[in-house]
Amino acid sequence: MQARISRLMLVPMLAVGVAGLMAGCASTKSGTAQKDVRVSLAELSAPARAAVEKVTAGGKVDQIDKEIERGKTVYDVEATVGGKHVEFLIADADGAVLGTEVPIEFNQLPEAVRAAAERYFGTATGLKAMKGVEYGETHYEIEGKKDGKIAEVTFDPTGKRAP
Repeated sequence: MQARISRLMLVPMLAVGVAGLMAGCASTKSGTAQKDVRVSLAELSAPARAAVEKVTAGGKVDQIDKEIERGKTVYDVEATVGGKHVEFLIADADGAVLGTEVPIEFNQLPEAVRAAAERYFGTATGLKAMKGVEYGETHYEIEGKKDGKIAEVTFDPTGKRAP
């Protein structure tokens, strides 16, 4: 009797284990389980390295993270160029610039984004804004103090919070 109960418990446990293993493998294939890896400029592919050197000419590369996005290897490059913090998304395969993120003045934001940011932070004072374009889609990152802590929120051009 006890052997039968053990077998009855073993079957569901094995099914759950196999399902979990399959889900883990699927998320690794899609790149969602992969972590960003900090790399140096020397570790980039030749095309990516050339692109980074071109877009940061006259500036300084602060950090580079190797990521998997949309099934492709890309580099998230943070740099200081012309005294301003900028970010670039560079494709490993061909060095294509897939995205940029540059600082902009708060008053240059679309009205809907300014209004949404003011609602979120409760003020427009002291807010920093960045305009990003990745894969042809524009977003705005706003940083400021909320509840006594530094917070960052992202909006699409209509003022809707982005994930």
